[in-house]
Amino acid sequence: MPTGPIVRINPYELHVRDPEFYDVLYSGPGSIRDKWYWSVDMFGNSSSMFGTVPHGLHRLRRSALLPFFSKQAVTRLEPLIRGLIEKLCTRFEECRKTGDPVETGQAYAALTTDIITTYSFNTSYGCIDDPGWKYEWPKAMNDGSRTCHLNKQFKFVFPMMQAIPEWIVEKIDPQVMNLIKFQKDLARQIGELMNDKSAQSKSTQQTLFHELINGDLPPEEKTLERLADEGQTVIAAGQQTTAHFLKTVSYHILANEGVYSRLKAELKEAIPNPASIPPLAQLERLPYLHAVVLEGHRVSYGVVSRLQRISPDKPLRYKDWVIPAGTPVSMTSVMQHEDPNKFPNPKKFDPNRWLDAPERLEKYLVNFSKGTRQCLGINLANAEIYLTLATVFRRFNVELYETAARDAEVAHDFFVPHPHADSKGVRIVFK
Repeated sequence: MPTGPIVRINPYELHVRDPEFYDVLYSGPGSIRDKWYWSVDMFGNSSSMFGTVPHGLHRLRRSALLPFFSKQAVTRLEPLIRGLIEKLCTRFEECRKTGDPVETGQAYAALTTDIITTYSFNTSYGCIDDPGWKYEWPKAMNDGSRTCHLNKQFKFVFPMMQAIPEWIVEKIDPQVMNLIKFQKDLARQIGELMNDKSAQSKSTQQTLFHELINGDLPPEEKTLERLADEGQTVIAAGQQTTAHFLKTVSYHILANEGVYSRLKAELKEAIPNPASIPPLAQLERLPYLHAVVLEGHRVSYGVVSRLQRISPDKPLRYKDWVIPAGTPVSMTSVMQHEDPNKFPNPKKFDPNRWLDAPERLEKYLVNFSKGTRQCLGINLANAEIYLTLATVFRRFNVELYETAARDAEVAHDFFVPHPHADSKGVRIVFK
Protein backbone atom coordinates (compact mmCIF):
# COMPACT_ATOMS: atom_id res chain seq x y z
CA MET A 1 0.00 0.00 0.00
CA PRO A 2 1.53 3.39 -0.96
CA THR A 3 2.10 5.84 1.87
CA GLY A 4 2.57 9.58 2.02
CA PRO A 5 5.55 11.49 3.43
CA ILE A 6 4.04 11.58 6.95
CA VAL A 7 3.55 8.28 8.77
CA ARG A 8 2.27 7.69 12.30
CA ILE A 9 4.77 5.09 13.52
CA ASN A 10 3.36 4.64 17.02
CA PRO A 11 0.37 6.06 18.92
CA TYR A 12 2.24 9.27 19.74
CA GLU A 13 4.91 9.92 17.11
CA LEU A 14 4.95 11.02 13.46
CA HIS A 15 7.81 10.37 11.06
CA VAL A 16 8.38 12.59 8.04
CA ARG A 17 10.27 11.59 4.91
CA ASP A 18 10.99 14.74 2.95
CA PRO A 19 14.47 16.34 2.90
CA GLU A 20 12.93 19.80 2.53
CA PHE A 21 11.20 19.51 5.91
CA TYR A 22 14.38 18.84 7.92
CA ASP A 23 15.22 22.50 8.51
CA VAL A 24 11.65 23.24 9.56
CA LEU A 25 11.62 20.48 12.15
CA TYR A 26 15.10 20.90 13.59
CA SER A 27 16.15 24.49 12.98
CA GLY A 28 13.17 26.68 12.14
CA PRO A 29 13.93 30.37 12.83
CA GLY A 30 13.33 31.21 16.48
CA SER A 31 12.17 27.66 17.08
CA ILE A 32 11.85 26.06 20.50
CA ARG A 33 12.40 22.33 20.33
CA ASP A 34 12.01 19.93 23.24
CA LYS A 35 13.06 16.30 23.18
CA TRP A 36 10.53 13.57 23.76
CA TYR A 37 10.86 12.27 27.31
CA TRP A 38 10.39 8.67 26.12
CA SER A 39 13.55 8.77 24.02
CA VAL A 40 16.13 10.16 26.45
CA ASP A 41 16.66 7.33 28.94
CA MET A 42 18.46 4.99 26.57
CA PHE A 43 22.01 5.26 27.98
CA GLY A 44 21.52 5.80 31.69
CA ASN A 45 22.66 9.44 31.57
CA SER A 46 19.40 11.35 31.44
CA SER A 47 20.75 14.38 33.37
CA SER A 48 23.29 15.07 30.62
CA MET A 49 22.78 17.63 27.88
CA PHE A 50 21.89 14.74 25.55
CA GLY A 51 19.14 13.53 27.88
CA THR A 52 17.68 16.97 28.62
CA VAL A 53 14.03 17.31 27.57
CA PRO A 54 13.10 21.03 27.90
CA HIS A 55 14.57 23.54 25.48
CA GLY A 56 15.54 26.09 28.15
CA LEU A 57 17.48 23.69 30.38
CA HIS A 58 19.21 22.19 27.35
CA ARG A 59 20.27 25.69 26.30
CA LEU A 60 21.78 26.33 29.75
CA ARG A 61 23.74 23.07 29.75
CA ARG A 62 24.87 23.44 26.14
CA SER A 63 26.06 27.02 26.65
CA ALA A 64 28.52 25.82 29.30
CA LEU A 65 30.14 23.39 26.84
CA LEU A 66 29.89 25.45 23.66
CA PRO A 67 33.13 27.46 24.11
CA PHE A 68 35.17 24.23 24.23
CA PHE A 69 33.96 23.10 20.80
CA SER A 70 34.06 26.37 18.88
CA LYS A 71 36.26 26.81 15.82
CA GLN A 72 38.71 28.83 17.89
CA ALA A 73 38.90 26.19 20.62
CA VAL A 74 39.51 23.42 18.09
CA THR A 75 42.25 25.50 16.44
CA ARG A 76 43.97 25.71 19.84
CA LEU A 77 43.53 21.96 20.19
CA GLU A 78 45.14 21.19 16.83
CA PRO A 79 48.62 20.42 18.31
CA LEU A 80 47.07 17.78 20.60
CA ILE A 81 45.20 16.20 17.68
CA ARG A 82 48.32 16.19 15.53
CA GLY A 83 50.43 14.70 18.30
CA LEU A 84 48.06 11.78 18.76
CA ILE A 85 47.78 11.22 15.00
CA GLU A 86 51.60 11.04 14.93
CA LYS A 87 51.48 8.36 17.62
CA LEU A 88 48.91 6.46 15.59
CA CYS A 89 51.12 6.68 12.50
CA THR A 90 54.02 5.30 14.53
CA ARG A 91 51.86 2.26 15.27
CA PHE A 92 50.91 2.03 11.59
CA GLU A 93 54.58 2.16 10.61
CA GLU A 94 55.29 -0.76 12.95
CA CYS A 95 52.47 -2.68 11.29
CA ARG A 96 53.90 -1.83 7.86
CA LYS A 97 57.22 -3.38 8.86
CA THR A 98 55.64 -6.54 10.27
CA GLY A 99 52.89 -6.83 7.65
CA ASP A 100 50.24 -7.14 10.36
CA PRO A 101 46.73 -6.04 9.35
CA VAL A 102 45.01 -3.28 11.29
CA GLU A 103 41.30 -3.27 12.12
CA THR A 104 40.44 0.36 11.43
CA GLY A 105 37.44 0.47 13.74
CA GLN A 106 39.65 -0.27 16.74
CA ALA A 107 42.58 1.89 15.63
CA TYR A 108 40.47 4.97 14.94
CA ALA A 109 38.43 4.46 18.11
CA ALA A 110 41.76 4.49 19.99
CA LEU A 111 42.63 7.81 18.37
CA THR A 112 39.30 9.52 19.02
CA THR A 113 39.10 8.16 22.58
CA ASP A 114 42.58 9.44 23.45
CA ILE A 115 41.79 12.87 22.00
CA ILE A 116 38.50 13.39 23.83
CA THR A 117 39.66 11.95 27.17
CA THR A 118 42.81 14.09 27.15
CA TYR A 119 40.77 17.19 26.32
CA SER A 120 38.16 16.37 28.97
CA PHE A 121 40.36 15.30 31.89
CA ASN A 122 43.98 15.90 30.84
CA THR A 123 44.35 12.14 31.28
CA SER A 124 44.54 10.02 28.15
CA TYR A 125 43.24 6.46 28.30
CA GLY A 126 46.40 5.47 26.43
CA CYS A 127 44.53 3.48 23.80
CA ILE A 128 46.97 4.20 20.96
CA ASP A 129 49.94 2.93 22.95
CA ASP A 130 48.24 -0.31 23.96
CA PRO A 131 48.92 -3.40 21.78
CA GLY A 132 45.18 -4.18 21.71
CA TRP A 133 44.19 -0.49 21.38
CA LYS A 134 42.58 -0.75 24.86
CA TYR A 135 39.45 -1.49 22.91
CA GLU A 136 37.58 -2.38 26.11
CA TRP A 137 36.84 1.35 26.62
CA PRO A 138 35.32 2.09 23.20
CA LYS A 139 33.69 -1.34 23.32
CA ALA A 140 31.96 -0.38 26.57
CA MET A 141 30.25 2.48 24.77
CA ASN A 142 29.38 0.31 21.77
CA ASP A 143 28.05 -2.48 23.98
CA GLY A 144 26.05 0.02 26.00
CA SER A 145 24.35 1.32 22.88
CA ARG A 146 23.10 -2.18 22.05
CA THR A 147 20.68 -1.95 24.98
CA CYS A 148 19.30 1.48 24.04
CA HIS A 149 15.96 0.27 22.66
CA LEU A 150 15.34 -1.97 25.66
CA ASN A 151 16.13 0.93 28.01
CA LYS A 152 13.63 3.19 26.26
CA GLN A 153 10.82 0.65 26.45
CA PHE A 154 11.54 -0.57 29.99
CA LYS A 155 12.94 2.39 31.89
CA PHE A 156 13.40 0.50 35.14
CA VAL A 157 15.94 -1.98 33.70
CA PHE A 158 19.11 0.13 33.63
CA PRO A 159 18.60 1.78 37.08
CA MET A 160 17.94 -1.71 38.46
CA MET A 161 21.21 -2.96 36.91
CA GLN A 162 23.08 -0.02 38.44
CA ALA A 163 21.66 -0.84 41.88
CA ILE A 164 22.28 -4.59 42.11
CA PRO A 165 25.68 -6.21 42.88
CA GLU A 166 28.11 -6.09 39.98
CA TRP A 167 28.77 -9.83 39.94
CA ILE A 168 25.07 -10.40 39.23
CA VAL A 169 25.06 -7.84 36.41
CA GLU A 170 28.19 -9.49 34.96
CA LYS A 171 26.32 -12.79 34.72
CA ILE A 172 23.02 -11.35 33.48
CA ASP A 173 24.35 -8.89 30.88
CA PRO A 174 28.11 -8.34 30.42
CA GLN A 175 27.41 -5.56 27.91
CA VAL A 176 25.54 -3.52 30.50
CA MET A 177 28.30 -4.26 33.01
CA ASN A 178 30.89 -2.78 30.65
CA LEU A 179 28.88 0.46 30.47
CA ILE A 180 28.44 0.58 34.26
CA LYS A 181 32.21 0.17 34.73
CA PHE A 182 32.78 2.98 32.26
CA GLN A 183 30.31 5.23 34.13
CA LYS A 184 32.05 4.51 37.43
CA ASP A 185 35.45 5.31 35.98
CA LEU A 186 34.13 8.64 34.68
CA ALA A 187 32.60 9.43 38.08
CA ARG A 188 35.94 8.63 39.73
CA GLN A 189 37.87 10.98 37.43
CA ILE A 190 35.37 13.82 37.76
CA GLY A 191 35.22 13.33 41.53
CA GLU A 192 39.00 13.67 41.70
CA LEU A 193 38.82 16.92 39.75
CA MET A 194 36.07 18.22 42.05
CA ASN A 195 38.22 17.47 45.11
CA ASP A 196 41.44 18.82 43.60
CA LYS A 197 41.91 22.30 45.05
CA SER A 198 44.82 22.97 42.74
CA ALA A 199 42.42 22.64 39.81
CA GLN A 200 41.18 26.14 40.68
CA SER A 201 44.62 27.58 40.14
CA LYS A 202 45.19 29.45 36.89
CA SER A 203 48.61 27.81 36.66
CA THR A 204 47.01 24.38 36.37
CA GLN A 205 46.30 23.16 32.86
CA GLN A 206 42.57 23.61 32.56
CA THR A 207 40.46 20.96 30.89
CA LEU A 208 36.85 20.91 29.81
CA PHE A 209 35.72 19.48 33.15
CA HIS A 210 37.93 21.83 35.19
CA GLU A 211 36.04 24.69 33.57
CA LEU A 212 32.63 23.10 34.06
CA ILE A 213 33.34 22.56 37.74
CA ASN A 214 34.64 26.09 38.27
CA GLY A 215 32.35 27.84 35.77
CA ASP A 216 29.09 29.75 36.06
CA LEU A 217 26.63 26.87 36.08
CA PRO A 218 24.31 26.92 39.12
CA PRO A 219 25.28 24.54 41.96
CA GLU A 220 22.57 22.02 41.15
CA GLU A 221 24.17 21.59 37.71
CA LYS A 222 27.55 20.72 39.25
CA THR A 223 26.69 17.59 41.20
CA LEU A 224 28.93 14.59 40.67
CA GLU A 225 26.03 12.55 39.27
CA ARG A 226 25.13 15.17 36.66
CA LEU A 227 28.71 15.88 35.62
CA ALA A 228 29.36 12.14 35.29
CA ASP A 229 26.31 11.90 33.01
CA GLU A 230 27.73 14.79 30.98
CA GLY A 231 31.10 13.07 30.85
CA GLN A 232 29.52 9.95 29.36
CA THR A 233 27.86 12.05 26.66
CA VAL A 234 31.04 13.96 25.81
CA ILE A 235 33.24 10.84 25.62
CA ALA A 236 30.71 8.81 23.61
CA ALA A 237 29.96 11.64 21.19
CA GLY A 238 33.67 12.36 20.80
CA GLN A 239 34.58 8.75 20.13
CA GLN A 240 31.89 6.72 18.39
CA THR A 241 30.66 8.48 15.27
CA THR A 242 34.05 9.94 14.22
CA ALA A 243 35.71 6.52 14.53
CA HIS A 244 32.85 5.04 12.52
CA PHE A 245 33.31 7.72 9.85
CA LEU A 246 37.07 7.06 9.54
CA LYS A 247 36.51 3.30 9.31
CA THR A 248 33.74 3.65 6.72
CA VAL A 249 35.44 6.22 4.50
CA SER A 250 38.70 4.24 4.60
CA TYR A 251 36.86 1.28 3.13
CA HIS A 252 35.26 3.32 0.37
CA ILE A 253 38.49 5.08 -0.58
CA LEU A 254 40.36 1.80 -0.84
CA ALA A 255 37.54 -0.09 -2.56
CA ASN A 256 37.40 2.49 -5.36
CA GLU A 257 40.68 2.68 -7.24
CA GLY A 258 39.70 5.91 -8.98
CA VAL A 259 38.93 7.61 -5.67
CA TYR A 260 42.11 6.35 -4.05
CA SER A 261 44.43 7.39 -6.88
CA ARG A 262 42.85 10.83 -7.26
CA LEU A 263 43.03 11.51 -3.52
CA LYS A 264 46.66 10.36 -3.37
CA ALA A 265 47.54 12.60 -6.33
CA GLU A 266 45.95 15.67 -4.73
CA LEU A 267 47.64 15.03 -1.39
CA LYS A 268 51.06 14.53 -3.02
CA GLU A 269 50.76 17.79 -4.92
CA ALA A 270 49.50 19.77 -1.91
CA ILE A 271 51.89 18.15 0.60
CA PRO A 272 55.33 17.73 -1.00
CA ASN A 273 56.85 16.68 2.33
CA PRO A 274 54.72 13.92 3.91
CA ALA A 275 56.31 14.63 7.29
CA SER A 276 54.94 18.18 7.24
CA ILE A 277 51.14 18.15 7.13
CA PRO A 278 49.67 21.64 6.49
CA PRO A 279 47.33 23.38 8.92
CA LEU A 280 43.73 22.27 9.11
CA ALA A 281 42.44 25.39 7.35
CA GLN A 282 44.62 24.59 4.33
CA LEU A 283 43.52 20.95 4.21
CA GLU A 284 39.86 21.96 4.26
CA ARG A 285 40.43 23.88 1.02
CA LEU A 286 41.68 20.86 -0.94
CA PRO A 287 38.78 20.25 -3.36
CA TYR A 288 38.91 16.47 -3.68
CA LEU A 289 39.70 15.80 -0.02
CA HIS A 290 36.77 18.05 0.86
CA ALA A 291 34.54 16.10 -1.53
CA VAL A 292 35.66 12.78 -0.01
CA VAL A 293 34.86 14.06 3.47
CA LEU A 294 31.38 15.23 2.46
CA GLU A 295 30.63 11.92 0.76
CA GLY A 296 31.98 10.16 3.84
CA HIS A 297 29.53 12.08 6.00
CA ARG A 298 26.73 11.02 3.67
CA VAL A 299 27.49 7.29 3.75
CA SER A 300 28.40 7.07 7.44
CA TYR A 301 25.16 8.82 8.49
CA GLY A 302 26.14 10.00 11.99
CA VAL A 303 23.29 8.92 14.27
CA VAL A 304 21.08 6.42 12.43
CA SER A 305 18.09 6.34 14.79
CA ARG A 306 15.20 8.68 14.27
CA LEU A 307 15.56 11.88 16.31
CA GLN A 308 12.30 13.09 17.83
CA ARG A 309 11.61 16.78 18.35
CA ILE A 310 8.59 18.50 19.86
CA SER A 311 7.47 22.03 19.14
CA PRO A 312 5.88 22.74 22.54
CA ASP A 313 4.32 26.12 21.79
CA LYS A 314 3.52 26.29 18.07
CA PRO A 315 2.06 23.88 15.52
CA LEU A 316 4.33 22.72 12.70
CA ARG A 317 3.19 23.09 9.12
CA TYR A 318 4.08 20.62 6.38
CA LYS A 319 2.58 21.63 3.04
CA ASP A 320 -1.19 21.33 3.54
CA TRP A 321 -0.92 19.54 6.87
CA VAL A 322 -0.76 21.05 10.34
CA ILE A 323 0.97 19.07 13.09
CA PRO A 324 -0.34 20.13 16.51
CA ALA A 325 2.04 21.59 19.08
CA GLY A 326 3.32 18.98 21.51
CA THR A 327 3.48 16.18 18.93
CA PRO A 328 6.72 14.15 18.76
CA VAL A 329 7.98 14.31 15.16
CA SER A 330 11.08 12.57 13.84
CA MET A 331 13.26 12.20 10.76
CA THR A 332 16.14 9.84 9.97
CA SER A 333 19.57 10.57 8.51
CA VAL A 334 19.71 7.32 6.50
CA MET A 335 16.55 8.21 4.58
CA GLN A 336 17.76 11.80 4.17
CA HIS A 337 21.18 10.78 2.82
CA GLU A 338 19.79 8.12 0.50
CA ASP A 339 17.04 10.18 -1.07
CA PRO A 340 17.54 9.50 -4.81
CA ASN A 341 16.09 12.89 -5.76
CA LYS A 342 18.89 14.67 -3.92
CA PHE A 343 21.61 12.03 -4.26
CA PRO A 344 21.21 10.02 -7.49
CA ASN A 345 22.52 6.46 -7.23
CA PRO A 346 22.71 6.90 -3.43
CA LYS A 347 24.40 3.56 -2.70
CA LYS A 348 27.44 4.59 -4.74
CA PHE A 349 30.36 6.29 -3.00
CA ASP A 350 30.89 9.19 -5.39
CA PRO A 351 32.86 12.26 -4.22
CA ASN A 352 32.35 13.80 -7.67
CA ARG A 353 28.79 14.68 -6.72
CA TRP A 354 30.24 17.35 -4.39
CA LEU A 355 32.64 18.99 -6.82
CA ASP A 356 29.94 21.01 -8.59
CA ALA A 357 28.24 23.55 -6.30
CA PRO A 358 28.52 21.47 -3.09
CA GLU A 359 26.55 24.07 -1.11
CA ARG A 360 23.49 23.00 -3.10
CA LEU A 361 23.70 19.54 -1.52
CA GLU A 362 25.30 20.32 1.84
CA LYS A 363 22.00 21.52 3.27
CA TYR A 364 20.77 17.92 2.99
CA LEU A 365 23.68 16.47 5.00
CA VAL A 366 22.38 15.91 8.52
CA ASN A 367 24.96 13.57 10.07
CA PHE A 368 25.44 16.17 12.84
CA SER A 369 21.71 17.01 12.86
CA LYS A 370 20.79 20.72 12.87
CA GLY A 371 19.44 23.48 15.03
CA THR A 372 19.84 24.15 18.74
CA ARG A 373 20.53 20.47 19.41
CA GLN A 374 23.04 19.95 16.61
CA CYS A 375 26.01 17.81 17.63
CA LEU A 376 28.30 19.99 19.70
CA GLY A 377 31.45 18.29 18.41
CA ILE A 378 31.09 19.11 14.71
CA ASN A 379 34.26 21.26 14.59
CA LEU A 380 36.34 18.76 16.57
CA ALA A 381 35.12 15.85 14.45
CA ASN A 382 35.96 17.60 11.20
CA ALA A 383 39.42 18.55 12.48
CA GLU A 384 40.13 14.92 13.39
CA ILE A 385 38.80 13.72 10.03
CA TYR A 386 40.75 16.09 7.78
CA LEU A 387 44.02 15.75 9.70
CA THR A 388 43.78 11.95 9.95
CA LEU A 389 42.85 11.31 6.32
CA ALA A 390 45.49 13.70 5.00
CA THR A 391 48.23 12.27 7.20
CA VAL A 392 47.48 8.57 6.74
CA PHE A 393 46.81 8.62 3.00
CA ARG A 394 49.73 10.94 2.26
CA ARG A 395 52.27 8.87 4.19
CA PHE A 396 51.19 5.31 3.55
CA ASN A 397 50.26 3.09 0.66
CA VAL A 398 47.26 1.21 1.96
CA GLU A 399 45.29 -1.85 0.82
CA LEU A 400 42.22 -3.61 2.13
CA TYR A 401 42.86 -6.94 3.84
CA GLU A 402 40.19 -9.66 3.65
CA THR A 403 37.48 -7.02 3.72
CA ALA A 404 34.30 -6.87 1.66
CA ALA A 405 31.56 -4.26 1.21
CA ARG A 406 29.51 -6.06 3.84
CA ASP A 407 32.10 -5.14 6.49
CA ALA A 408 31.43 -1.43 5.93
CA GLU A 409 27.64 -1.71 5.96
CA VAL A 410 25.38 -0.49 8.73
CA ALA A 411 23.53 -3.61 9.81
CA HIS A 412 21.93 -2.47 13.08
CA ASP A 413 20.43 0.72 14.45
CA PHE A 414 21.53 0.99 18.07
CA PHE A 415 21.18 4.76 17.94
CA VAL A 416 24.67 4.87 16.39
CA PRO A 417 25.58 2.60 13.45
CA HIS A 418 26.60 -0.99 14.19
CA PRO A 419 28.12 -3.49 11.74
CA HIS A 420 27.08 -7.07 11.07
CA ALA A 421 27.67 -9.09 14.22
CA ASP A 422 29.93 -11.57 12.45
CA SER A 423 32.05 -8.95 10.66
CA LYS A 424 35.76 -8.86 11.43
CA GLY A 425 35.80 -5.18 10.62
CA VAL A 426 37.41 -3.05 7.93
CA ARG A 427 40.98 -4.33 7.92
CA ILE A 428 43.91 -2.75 6.10
CA VAL A 429 47.59 -3.42 5.50
CA PHE A 430 50.35 -0.89 4.84
CA LYS A 431 52.67 -1.46 1.90
